[in-house]
Amino acid sequence: MQSIDTTAPSQDPDPAGVPYPHRIAFTEPHKHGIVLGHTRDYTGLMNWVWSVAPRGAAKGVEQIAEALVSNAHRHTRSGDPGGTVRVVVDINPFLIGVAVTDGGPRRETVIPYPRLGDPRQAPLPGLHLVDQLALYWEWHWEWKATAMGPLTIRAVVENP
Repeated sequence: MQSIDTTAPSQDPDPAGVPYPHRIAFTEPHKHGIVLGHTRDYTGLMNWVWSVAPRGAAKGVEQIAEALVSNAHRHTRSGDPGGTVRVVVDINPFLIGVAVTDGGPRRETVIPYPRLGDPRQAPLPGLHLVDQLALYWEWHWEWKATAMGPLTIRAVVENP
């Protein structure tokens, strides 16, 4: 995977010709990031999570990241050709944060927002899995001049 240096975590790198996935480098040693393309091949994501997350938490971090990236691909422009998803893992002594930022809402859809809904009607576990595995999760929109931009969902798990 290609390593891209960026100091502003809210900016996705735009490396011409660099295939996805590629890493985001942060100045803080406890932060790790990756940018994925629009395809639903999660091999690069899984390998990356296992390379950065503590062994005792890697499986939970992987499951949360995969569920949130899958939701981003399914419900936002991240799943459209040219779309991207940014994943940031922030490892602290007691907690691990997993933040997934999508590409923003599709033009032809009603602006979605994260909600659990009825688990019996959900085709995939998605947020229900995140809700079960995380100690806490939250979301926020990035506002653009006249419209809603990308959505970030952040989940926190225990660092064993």
